[in-house]
Amino acid sequence: MKSPFLIMFAVLLAASAFSCSSGEQVNVQSLPSLISEEFVSDDIYEVVCRGFPKQGLSGVQKDESARRAALLNAYYFVRARFDDTVQPDRDGSVVKYDVQDEFTVLYFRVHKNNLKKRVRGNK
Repeated sequence: MKSPFLIMFAVLLAASAFSCSSGEQVNVQSLPSLISEEFVSDDIYEVVCRGFPKQGLSGVQKDESARRAALLNAYYFVRARFDDTVQPDRDGSVVKYDVQDEFTVLYFRVHKNNLKKRVRGNK
């Protein structure tokens, strides 16, 4: 009786292992908070993304929560796109925030020498 259970468990374990992605490439285009991303030049990369506030907040708290979420999204996209030599908090800066009723749009730029050569998976 135990052998069919063990075989079934092994098959499920193998299927779950094969279904996991092991690639380093992250498809950031499929994420709903990303509006656009592009290289302005070889040394400048710009990402435009949304940040949504926590539910139940209003006024200044709602706006600041959405701004923080947008900034964290920008950091995520930069870290996913580039190798470990690019640090979004050190190499990047906020160009502007556009506060809407339901979300905030952030324009974020990263400045670093030879930035195009630092794209993840680009060896």
